[in-house]
Amino acid sequence: MNGGYWILIIILAVTILGVRLLMDVFSSGSNPNVFIDKWFRKTLWLWLPFYALWRLVKEMILKK
Repeated sequence: MNGGYWILIIILAVTILGVRLLMDVFSSGSNPNVFIDKWFRKTLWLWLPFYALWRLVKEMILKK
């Protein structure tokens, strides 16, 4: 693929994510805690392995 296609795909993905975030913000009402909890659950699979790896390195390898 050409470099221009990758930029187009990235812009499209960011736009779709932004629209999705706006829809969830407005659907959760005025309570920001509901919105944050909802997105933590949706993105748990993405950030939890990195957090667990960081904790493992910190507690097991860097332990003095």
